[in-house]
Amino acid sequence: MRRRGDRMDNLLQEIGKRIRKKRNGLGISREKFSEVVGITPHFLAQIECGKKGMSTHTLYKICFGLHASADYILMGREEKNDTSGLDAILENVDPEYLPYIEGVVKSLVLVLSRKK
Repeated sequence: MRRRGDRMDNLLQEIGKRIRKKRNGLGISREKFSEVVGITPHFLAQIECGKKGMSTHTLYKICFGLHASADYILMGREEKNDTSGLDAILENVDPEYLPYIEGVVKSLVLVLSRKK
C-alpha cells in the first residue's frame, strides 16, 4: 500500500516535469524564467525536480509565464481549444507580420474544414 507521502512526492515530480517540459518547449532558460516568475533559479530547479512545492501565488505566476492552465500544471489535462501555445509563438513575431500570419491561418482553417 502506498503511503500518502509517496503519492505527494510523485505528484510534485509530475508537476515539476510538466513545468520543465513547458519551459523548455518555449525555449526559456531556467535562469530567465525564474526572473519572470520572481523566484530563484535554485527554487525553480527544486520545483522542477519535485523536491519542493509552491504557493498558489507562485503557481499563478508560473502558469502565466508558461501560458499554461493550472489544470495542466497540476493534473496534466490540456484543453483541446487551448491556444496558449499559439499565443506564446505570436508574442515573438514582429507585429508587421501578424496580418500575413492571420491570412495563412484563415486559409489553413478553410482547407481543414473542407476535409470534414
